Amino acid sequence: MSIQIFVEGKLAPQPEFLRPLEGRNSGELLGRHLYLSLAGEVIPRALLDHLGLSKMLLGASSGSGFLLLLPQEFEGRAEEFLRQTAAGMEELSGGELSFDWAITENLGDWTVVRKRLFEEMQRGKGTKATAESFVPAAAASSVADRDYFQSLAQEAGAATAVAASEAAPARFQFGEGQYTYRLGYEGDCLPWTAHLDLTSLKRRKGAAMTVGVDALEIRLRRANSVEEHLRLSHLYKNFFAGELQTLLLRLPDCTGKIAIIDSGIEGFTVFGDIDALLKVALEIHRLFEAMAEVNLGDTLGAEGKSLSAALAAGEQSAAIAEVHAALRLAQASSRDSIYLFGRVLDWKLLPDALEIRELCLRMIRNYGASPQFVSELSAFFRESGYQSLRRKTGRFERPWRLYRRMSLALETENESRDFVRTRNRLLAEFIGKNAGQTRLRPSGRVGLELTRISINA
Repeated sequence: MSIQIFVEGKLAPQPEFLRPLEGRNSGELLGRHLYLSLAGEVIPRALLDHLGLSKMLLGASSGSGFLLLLPQEFEGRAEEFLRQTAAGMEELSGGELSFDWAITENLGDWTVVRKRLFEEMQRGKGTKATAESFVPAAAASSVADRDYFQSLAQEAGAATAVAASEAAPARFQFGEGQYTYRLGYEGDCLPWTAHLDLTSLKRRKGAAMTVGVDALEIRLRRANSVEEHLRLSHLYKNFFAGELQTLLLRLPDCTGKIAIIDSGIEGFTVFGDIDALLKVALEIHRLFEAMAEVNLGDTLGAEGKSLSAALAAGEQSAAIAEVHAALRLAQASSRDSIYLFGRVLDWKLLPDALEIRELCLRMIRNYGASPQFVSELSAFFRESGYQSLRRKTGRFERPWRLYRRMSLALETENESRDFVRTRNRLLAEFIGKNAGQTRLRPSGRVGLELTRISINA
């Protein structure tokens, strides 16, 4: 019986790959996200078809990478195919997207195999020297194929299949080809999050949101067996693929207001109406907590058991690029949190921010308060942007100044009991029930920004 080998592949995009640099329109950026969602699914299937092997050897796959189990006699052909894929991907992206892989024998305990795969990947064995490496070559162009990514975005909405070829394994297309894979959830179809309503991306402004599992790589690395590794991989992948699509169809006021940009084992990115995004965020967090409690409750450690998210409003390409950096900041600052408007909040504080927005809108619409009070109250929050993640919120030594400023800002002809009650509730949301508290609550700034967006909508 021949020895078996594990083949692990990973996509490693440079930060510039998804940035809205000069000359890139929203269609090209969307195509780049779609490419990352599909590459980790298409490449391992194309490799198996190229070698004439069964799909049952595909262990785990997602947009970011894959894990295969192959007979050792196919190692040379697999190396050649993967090397060709890496070269094609580098050429396609102008050097902004690299593909690395590692190969090791299926010998010993899985923890040892996992360590060998990790070390091989770190050494960059995917680019090991060959005889051709020492032959002088002409300098290659560093310009990415912009038309290719734009065509992906244009064809994705009506796509039912994706195809790859041996001649250009990194340049797959929607439609029929040498190796064709159906998109969907039935049978052996390639998992596809459907990108439910790409037409909504024609809206130039809205909000982008990305959601990711905290410390997922550590959780997968701690698996005691390959069976546990595969179970965890499928658990996360199926959760996001299934629940996200279900939420967008089930939640009220979300249908047609959100488009899926990318989705994989780590999480997903969506773009659309900010209110709809916040509903999806709260619901996906609730469902993930329940899933983690049932499936991961007996495992040690907090890694892989919580979600973090980031949300940014604005023009679609800039907002989508911003949220990926903001998510990393949120996870570095505090796990199980959400980043909004320069603040990192615990998930339990997000409903408080939404309550502040409702109270502010009620003061404006029901009692005739000037919208200018939102800007006046924002002045009490001295920090903005990413600075709030780098240093602690300044102390608010004179809480009575907020009472006085707010009373002046909310001065109206309506001094009814209900008006006073609403104003006091709003004050309590900013400072807390203790009038002598010396710190403003971070949910206050988020609530004011949400109010500003609602006013301008």
